[in-house]
Amino acid sequence: MTKLIIDLFPVVLFFVAYKVTDNIFIATGVAIASAILQLILMKWKKLPIAPMHWVGFVMIVVLGSVSIAFRDPRFLMWKFSVLEWLMGAAIIIGQYVFGKNMLRILMGNELELTDEVWKKLALIWALFFIGLGTLNLYVFTNYTEAQWVNFKTYGVLAVTLVFLVLQGIWLSRHLPADTGKI
Repeated sequence: MTKLIIDLFPVVLFFVAYKVTDNIFIATGVAIASAILQLILMKWKKLPIAPMHWVGFVMIVVLGSVSIAFRDPRFLMWKFSVLEWLMGAAIIIGQYVFGKNMLRILMGNELELTDEVWKKLALIWALFFIGLGTLNLYVFTNYTEAQWVNFKTYGVLAVTLVFLVLQGIWLSRHLPADTGKI
């Protein structure tokens, strides 16, 4: 639970700062500061910091700083798309170039699945990440800044929850009957 709170810390503070100030640059500064604080807290609590977490941290600091410096929020808005595309690409490259299923490595002890199902699951997640990054690109290029912030906060959560429910239903058909694991 502590890790979840720490993980959501920058996102929540960004959203609150934006809603209070209606200024994406102030909210971005808050997100950068909270991302730095987040890493300090994770180190202090001795929580593991995954490579993708470092990538996200560098991206928020770099693209957020560039957004503030040039007074152009598009750099920040690109961050989410690029991060999602990187995660999708990492899964695909891991699977098809290196023969390593990233999801199986992360969740192998949690789910008992055949190799074929693990491959399908990896592809499903890769396509989800790529699709979510593309959806973000569409939203930030076709809607207002405020609508993008709401999409980032509520829309991404809703899409992710629907995806997880559908994935759970799909996975339930591929689990061995005696494990009861979902």
